[in-house]
Amino acid sequence: MIVQPASLGPRRRSRRALRVVGLVVPVVVLAGVVTAGVLGPRPAPTPVTPTASAAAVATPLSTGAAEPQTQGEPATAVFPSSLAGLDVHGVRWTVEARNRGLARGVVAVAGYLGLDEIPALCRDRVLGVFGAFCWRVAVLGQQPWYGATHNAPDAPGFHLHPQFPPAVRVPSQASFVALSPSTATPAVILLARFSDSRAEECIPYGRHCGQELVVERVAWVDGTEYPRTATVDPDAETPERTGAAVRRDEALAEATLPAGGYPLLTALVDPGMIGEVEPTAAAAATELSDPVWLVRGLHARGDPSRIDWRIVTADGREILADGSVETESFAATDADG
Repeated sequence: MIVQPASLGPRRRSRRALRVVGLVVPVVVLAGVVTAGVLGPRPAPTPVTPTASAAAVATPLSTGAAEPQTQGEPATAVFPSSLAGLDVHGVRWTVEARNRGLARGVVAVAGYLGLDEIPALCRDRVLGVFGAFCWRVAVLGQQPWYGATHNAPDAPGFHLHPQFPPAVRVPSQASFVALSPSTATPAVILLARFSDSRAEECIPYGRHCGQELVVERVAWVDGTEYPRTATVDPDAETPERTGAAVRRDEALAEATLPAGGYPLLTALVDPGMIGEVEPTAAAAATELSDPVWLVRGLHARGDPSRIDWRIVTADGREILADGSVETESFAATDADG
């Protein structure tokens, strides 16, 4: 048997160091590979589509546009927190406030507006399908939605059915919704009120009872003030009146409202139309034959309880009649979403 000689003394320091290195290096390399996998480049995150529950702040996400939106998902908007001195609330809040007896007087409601259909009487010779001198019923949704179809005529989720009296303008974007199922609803803020004597009554216990919200003005559309042009009854137009003259006289007529108020409607109308727009002014219009300005506005910004009205001559310089309407009356009924 051959026996290999072995040292009985301690191993040299250099050999011990090599052995330690041989044991540690693989562990360090493995840890480095794992760390690189953790800290290395990652795939870009999938973008999240914003929902309709964006917080209400003062800056809108989009600017006004005359053409309808027809591509992609319906866009959500960020609404102002107040308008005309009134707090702006969403559709769901308004429905629930209505049920609890809280939505009194003029309310500011933010949502997404579209017409189901355009009545034949709205197709006037001046604005075509966008005529304002007719009754219209629209849908105001809590969330944006596309144009109505026969199978799905209502907006999804919480919604209201605002009614538009003659002379109250509907934005063209909202009218396009009735013409095309692929058109997205514009973001709007309505100034409107429940328990309005002008409202068309619903069928008792019907699905829309409690939603008879009558619009005083669409005041904000996709980030811009609305309307921006004069409202003129086709029956009150005369060829000799230029656009510049109409705008000048409109400003004079509107200036007859209280200085601290907020205008809701300034429209050049045939006197026969006044009673439909403002029933309390009907008696004052019976002796009139020439076109006049009908002006309506909040008595004071932030005050939802009173609306002032004026009948002003076509040149905007003389008040023919005036009055006011108390808006706090309220009859509680159930509303559906």
